[in-house]
Amino acid sequence: MTKGHTSTFKKIAATAGLAIGLALAATQAFAVFPEKPIQFISPFAAGGANDYLTRLMAQHMAVELKGVIVAENKTGANGIVGATYVAKSAPDGYAVLTGNSATHGTNPTLYPNLPYDPIKDFAPVSMIGYVPQTLSVDTRLGINSIAELLAYSKKNPGKLAFSSSGVGSTGHLAGEAFKAASGIDMVHAPYKGDAPAIGDVAAGQVALSFVGVASASGLYKAGKIKVLAVASAKRSSTMPDVPTFAEAGFKDLEVSQWFALYARAGTPKETIDLMNVAAKKVLARPEIQEGIITQGAEYEYSTPEQLATFTQSEIKRFGDIIRRLNIKVD
Repeated sequence: MTKGHTSTFKKIAATAGLAIGLALAATQAFAVFPEKPIQFISPFAAGGANDYLTRLMAQHMAVELKGVIVAENKTGANGIVGATYVAKSAPDGYAVLTGNSATHGTNPTLYPNLPYDPIKDFAPVSMIGYVPQTLSVDTRLGINSIAELLAYSKKNPGKLAFSSSGVGSTGHLAGEAFKAASGIDMVHAPYKGDAPAIGDVAAGQVALSFVGVASASGLYKAGKIKVLAVASAKRSSTMPDVPTFAEAGFKDLEVSQWFALYARAGTPKETIDLMNVAAKKVLARPEIQEGIITQGAEYEYSTPEQLATFTQSEIKRFGDIIRRLNIKVD
């Protein structure tokens, strides 16, 4: 080998060695994730589905990631406080939001001055699951189907009201969408949460309610309310005897409160992929699936790319409903 060739070879070898060294260093740095506790943020209060799913995923994903995940509640303003916290965090995967159909569905339209961008500020990780909305009625009305509800409304115009967990909530949108599709004359009665909204139906204070399966399930099984339909593509695992709206003749009425994991935008793809794989393994376990179903929810895994597409479509879908029905948050 000539002197020139030897020199060139040494340069190539040195360059290759540097590249390998950098790759190894990057791999080693990545391999230690998580090297400190990860925060899983629920933007809603303890005791609800969002809180339950946050803690469930935190507990079991920590095992898969061989690290520590701490579940925390940062509540307020329809999920805005918690979502903003993660949106302003470092892009390193150590703050993860359990977002939902409010933080990444309705809020972008309901709140024009939202302090976070649901697309630009977040890196999707995976879907967790969803809770279909239900149409429930006071048993005292003697109504056992949507057909009977339509007939009742014609005989009693202006006498029906439906409750939900608040203005702009998933239940509110489901109720307004059903009102528009069916032509039923009814007014909205907003409450501060699903529990009081459905509780007043059982107590005979309001005729109808649109709340999640999880909130309606207990009273339904106790015979204190009648559930006429679920607003999902398939029947609920919790209420398999209750028809979907599509089965009742309203094929386009699908409204669910869904839940998904989001990290800060800019988080390394390798970190996102690690968390996604962990979420996939957790959601594949029968005992986890059963736990989610006991909460009135349906489990659902997605890739980050699928969640990104879904989020954009939900913002548009909910936005169209909100604008068409002119729903405002006071």
